[in-house]
Amino acid sequence: MKKRVDPQVPKHLDQQTFDDSFDLEDPYIEYVEIRDCVIPMHDIRRLEFKTVRFINVQFEAVDLEEGYFRDVIFEKCQFINAVFSHAIFKQVTFKECRLNGTLFNDSKLEHVLFDDCVMDLCSFGFSSLKVCEFSKSRLNEADFLELKWTDILFRECLLNESRFTRTSLKGVDISTSTFDSLSIELDALKGAVVSQSQALAFLDLMGMEIRDD
Repeated sequence: MKKRVDPQVPKHLDQQTFDDSFDLEDPYIEYVEIRDCVIPMHDIRRLEFKTVRFINVQFEAVDLEEGYFRDVIFEKCQFINAVFSHAIFKQVTFKECRLNGTLFNDSKLEHVLFDDCVMDLCSFGFSSLKVCEFSKSRLNEADFLELKWTDILFRECLLNESRFTRTSLKGVDISTSTFDSLSIELDALKGAVVSQSQALAFLDLMGMEIRDD
């Protein structure tokens, strides 16, 4: 896997409120830190963030059809049932965030880290992912439909009942992750990096009987 580039966010940023930073006529926020608040985003459809840190922020009614995020850190933030369709994420980190049911459909993610996040029922349908890592995150019943991805790593994730539909796992490392079952086409497993126990589970899925000599 290529080396992932972390967000280029200075340690010290000017702390502001979202209302002070945001202008509906010019929806562009950069070089600030926003923390410890609730941000209702009703009727906000376009927004760009560059070099921003969010800490302990609850986002409500997120529906950013064409949001743009570059060099952004979300730490201990909450996005329940958020919509990021057709959004672009470059060098973005989500750390200890709740993203249950969030839609990343038709989006582009490059050098993105999801670290210790809750992401059950998330959807990445028809998206492009490059040099992205899911680390110690819960992705139960997540949906990966017709993805184009390269240099992807699932590190110690929970993937139970996740769906990989028309998505190849060639070169994707899931060897340290756990699941009771996956929904996946057998052809999609070619070239995947799996553990020995996972390999045995997939053989069982294929209906093959294993006998010791």
